[in-house]
Amino acid sequence: MHSPDPIIAALVDAQAAAIGLPLNPAHRPGTIQNLEIVARMAQAVMSQTLPAQTEPAPVFSHDRT
Repeated sequence: MHSPDPIIAALVDAQAAAIGLPLNPAHRPGTIQNLEIVARMAQAVMSQTLPAQTEPAPVFSHDRT
């Protein structure tokens, strides 16, 4: 069985409380697990180094007109 990261579990609880979101106890484990997955993906992206000549992308706009 999955043992949730206590820091992420506390973060989920604090964020839900901060925005006044009632978190159904049945949904809490899945919410914590999802945030753990997102954190691992973010860590993988942030661990990559970019070459010095890399420039930021231009500003994205969804308006094609």
